Amino acid sequence: MIDSDKLKKFTWFLFGLFVLLFAFGPSGFKYFWPAYFVVSLSAFIWTLYLVYACEKFTLYMTSILITVVSLFCLLASTSADLVAARFWGKTSIAALMMWPVPIGIVSLTYLVLANGKSSFHPFEYDGIKVQPRPQEKQKTSTAYSPLLVAGATTLAASIFTKAAGTLTAGMVAMFGLLAFSVALLFHARHIIRGLRTLRIQEKTMPTPYTFMQIDDIREARSRWWLSRLFKWVASWRKSPDA
Repeated sequence: MIDSDKLKKFTWFLFGLFVLLFAFGPSGFKYFWPAYFVVSLSAFIWTLYLVYACEKFTLYMTSILITVVSLFCLLASTSADLVAARFWGKTSIAALMMWPVPIGIVSLTYLVLANGKSSFHPFEYDGIKVQPRPQEKQKTSTAYSPLLVAGATTLAASIFTKAAGTLTAGMVAMFGLLAFSVALLFHARHIIRGLRTLRIQEKTMPTPYTFMQIDDIREARSRWWLSRLFKWVASWRKSPDA
């Protein structure tokens, strides 16, 4: 269940964690910090929108899912950058090219899973109001643990890197975090496909799907001054066209 309290606290928590982890990127390159500022500012503005204005369930859930996976992706990218920097130097082009490799792998995995056929719909409805189906109602066959997959892959990577004897810690971290990111997507594959189904259905609907607790969220937003500011700006922009 997504109520106003969870929406506000969890979304801001993810933003803070994302900005913190992104700061450990390839800072040795000339344009990293300007790019970091632009991405962080964009993430801040998007977080403001999600917390104080967004009523579209599919948009919010997709944003949260991508952010959660991106957190582990950033850690994997940082590990890849550290490993590459040991081989080719911190400011080398080869090291820079290694940083987005985990992001590319995870993005490709997301696209493959999103276009797959789902055997389970993870949402329940009340008209246009939607919420995630309680976990205990899901089929046991779909309850794969990403921790188990990540742990097995990390162990295999550890054995390999010990045998090779080079940059064990960085290699294990990179493979383990990448495996966890992929396993997390696999674990959430029904949610990914369910959101895609909802987005397709919304194209034929006059009003998009919204939160099951939308009344509580609207009532809370009426008390938050930032939400009132968003409404004032929206009404001010519409007034010249009236």
